[in-house]
Amino acid sequence: MNSSAHLRRGLRFRAAAFTLLEVLLAVFVFSLAAVALVEAVQQVGDSTVLQRQEGMVQDRMNSLLTEHSRLLWKQPAPASATSEKVLEEDGVTYTLQVAPLELKNKDGQPLPEMVQVAIVATWKEGASKQEASASTWVFRPLFRPGQ
Repeated sequence: MNSSAHLRRGLRFRAAAFTLLEVLLAVFVFSLAAVALVEAVQQVGDSTVLQRQEGMVQDRMNSLLTEHSRLLWKQPAPASATSEKVLEEDGVTYTLQVAPLELKNKDGQPLPEMVQVAIVATWKEGASKQEASASTWVFRPLFRPGQ
């Protein structure tokens, strides 16, 4: 009977050790799931911040494009060179470029006072450089106030 008591005690010890192993494995799996969830939430947060920054830059570029294209009638017509203006706002550099366009109508006649207005925005997001651009064509006299 002594050997059967040792056998039962050994089986209980093995069962207790197996239960401990199961608990450790369950804690490990739960920890992996928790870490994966935290990482997913972090990535969603980073993506949201990036989208928000890009949205703000796009809105500002559209605003600058509208503002500068409406006020072109006040400036002399560019002959051949591209004029450039640089603005720095909230860590974003906006480069405004105005260049003459040499367009012709369907009869082959040149269209005077046509310009291309372009804005390029550059900023740093983490370690990488980001860039966005927008452009439009403008007929300069179109926004000149009536005389």
